[in-house]
Amino acid sequence: MSTITETGLLAGRNLRRFAKSPQLVADAVMFPLILLFLMLLVFGELVGAATHGGRYIDRLAPVIVLFSAAYGAVGTGVGFFTDLRGGIVDRFRSMNISRLSVLAGRIVGDLVRAVLVAAVTTAVAHLAGFRFTGGPLAVLGFFAVVALFAWIFLWLAVVVAMAASSEQAVSGALNTPVTLLLFLSSGFVPVEQFPGWLQPVVRANPLSLAGDALVGLSGGGPVLLPVLFTGAWAVAATVILVPLAVRLYK
Repeated sequence: MSTITETGLLAGRNLRRFAKSPQLVADAVMFPLILLFLMLLVFGELVGAATHGGRYIDRLAPVIVLFSAAYGAVGTGVGFFTDLRGGIVDRFRSMNISRLSVLAGRIVGDLVRAVLVAAVTTAVAHLAGFRFTGGPLAVLGFFAVVALFAWIFLWLAVVVAMAASSEQAVSGALNTPVTLLLFLSSGFVPVEQFPGWLQPVVRANPLSLAGDALVGLSGGGPVLLPVLFTGAWAVAATVILVPLAVRLYK
């Protein structure tokens, strides 16, 4: 079999395992939705006034969609660690299949999962007033950016899983940066509301950049530069993390 076929088969295996676990499905979908409505209730009017009457849901929904992708990578790391310690990866190593396909199968399967969860989150956000105004191509671009963003954290999760000593270590090593990126992004409050010394960090945050791209694609606004910067983060992650993951897997 070719590497592409092997990757597809292994990706399908991961998706089936996810779909057959109600707990995993509920955890992946419900937490971002709870956070969406909680933040909308707590900060909706306050941040809307700070943005001169702008609708908070238009900025909040994209950042929650991105958070669901990054949060899902924690499950990727824990799941891959379990496979490593459970012996299934050793069986893959003993088979005549490409080493890269084992890693790529995990990434591709969970990438599809991330986009599906993002679609559910976006659909529920529609009930709170979130809208697409740019047409079908903008919608496709919206979910392409989500996939690009998820790509970064999925490879990070795989690397962490191979370097960690326990499931708790994997979860802790991934939860901390994901949480920091969320609260140091421009999704909850505008960049101008952060202290001056922190604003450059917030602007360079990949969650802020990808969030700006999603805001532009869904409701109008700058798109090119945020997408380019998000792509630069994805390229950097690919150049650094993919070779590292392959080396650790060997």
